[in-house]
Amino acid sequence: MKAIHPNLINFPAFELAGLFSNKVVISRTGIIHTTRTHCCTCEKVCNYNGSSNKGKHILSKSSNAFFRKGQQSCPICNKTLQVENEWLDEIIDSLNQFIVSQILSLSEQLSEEEIVNHLEKTMSIAISKSTIHKIVDKSNDEFENIEFEYEIKDNFYGYDEQYLTIDGKRAYRLVFFDLKENKIIYEKIHYKFSKKILTQILVEVFGDKIPKGFVVDMRLEYPSAFRDVFGRKIKLQFCVFHLNKLILKEYQESLKVGKKVKWSLMDYYNMYLLFNIFYNRNFELKRLKKLMEHFKQFKANLTSEKVKFYVNKYKIDCKTFERQKQEVIEIMEKKLMKSFRRILHDKKNLRKRRKETLPVRSIESAKKIFVGISGEKALFPKTIQKRIERIKENFEYFIASEGEILTNNKLEGFFGATLKKFRKKNRKSLLSFSALLKRKRAKQEGREYFKKFTVFGLAQIFAVLSLFGS
Repeated sequence: MKAIHPNLINFPAFELAGLFSNKVVISRTGIIHTTRTHCCTCEKVCNYNGSSNKGKHILSKSSNAFFRKGQQSCPICNKTLQVENEWLDEIIDSLNQFIVSQILSLSEQLSEEEIVNHLEKTMSIAISKSTIHKIVDKSNDEFENIEFEYEIKDNFYGYDEQYLTIDGKRAYRLVFFDLKENKIIYEKIHYKFSKKILTQILVEVFGDKIPKGFVVDMRLEYPSAFRDVFGRKIKLQFCVFHLNKLILKEYQESLKVGKKVKWSLMDYYNMYLLFNIFYNRNFELKRLKKLMEHFKQFKANLTSEKVKFYVNKYKIDCKTFERQKQEVIEIMEKKLMKSFRRILHDKKNLRKRRKETLPVRSIESAKKIFVGISGEKALFPKTIQKRIERIKENFEYFIASEGEILTNNKLEGFFGATLKKFRKKNRKSLLSFSALLKRKRAKQEGREYFKKFTVFGLAQIFAVLSLFGS
């Protein structure tokens, strides 16, 4: 048999592929042989006798590289022996694992069609959509039986549900989140949801253990469901972030003129008075007061000459002086509101860099501020007046944690990190979506579900391919 030997051209590939170990010999016809074995019957040394197959593997189509597994025959018994070839088996397994790792990693963000295109464009790897589908399906089946361990502690737990569409059907993604440990303890998809189902899940997840409390959205069925399971003393904290989002949305609706929302500095100020109930927003209120004073002085000092100057500066196309003046005033107020939003943005980034959060008000301070707002309720739009009444009715739920934790932001962040909005409707089955969530969770908990390859490992794989590809 004539074998391939290392030369100046293929020396690096031989070295990377481990061919200097003498575990295998490669013939010039591309057959991969092991060292000669002995016949199990007569114990004579066998001869090389061609190959048993063409050694098709997952990258054969892309690289035009086929691994031909050598076989041997006994010259005495005339028996053909299929010889084990660990080196070749490891190479083929590494190739398969590499592709599986790529596909499963990409499947978190891309569709099967997109994975096909990505592999073709970035690595010239041609794999059919059906092969990708089989790999993902196999992984989904394996993840269906995986369970994650958790321990109920004396902490506050966040609860929320996310509405999804799976295979054209309405579904609910229900999650319990340990807000202190930053860890999911329950996450499942349900096609039906009710108070009865929620109480059943609470019993299943928490058993006879009673945590410190829960942070929930402001749905009215939550208090009775949680108290049916844990008793009337369980602390239920309404999410203040959710409340503030509702206030912002209702304010926008009340200020709509046609399709546009017309804000004013006073509207900003009144809205931040509400945001100031449970969190200390004095900084924002002071800034708004200064801006409002500046705006008031600007209007008082707005002479006809200044109006003419601003008309030319901003190219205002109005004929009457009064209309021009009003346009200038509106432009200036918009600029001041924009400067306030910029201040908010900078302040938020500063808190992030310092790893700080908004200061929480004491219960006494929150009650005092809310009493003041209730006394001036008539200053607010009617929809906000109704919101103030609902806050009053449920005030105890907004201070239940005694300032320890007021929001479900960590849970909301988990939702955002594990499922982008534009992919909510792209799941074709409950199994694939459940597996996606479990893969995300496994990744967060440091559990790998596919093999990681080093640069050296990849070099070995592609060095072997370079020896056999045409």
